[in-house]
Amino acid sequence: MTEYYAHSLEGQPPDKWQPLEDHLKNVAEMARSFAEKFGAGDWGYLA
Repeated sequence: MTEYYAHSLEGQPPDKWQPLEDHLKNVAEMARSFAEKFGAGDWGYLA
């Protein structure tokens, strides 16, 4: 299976890089927390 990364660190091995799936989940959770302030947390997560 191919592994995709959101962030890599020059000179560091891939186990130190951020997997794309983790990055996307973190961003979705952050968007949810911003959107919850106006009652649209789920929409923020999905966006």
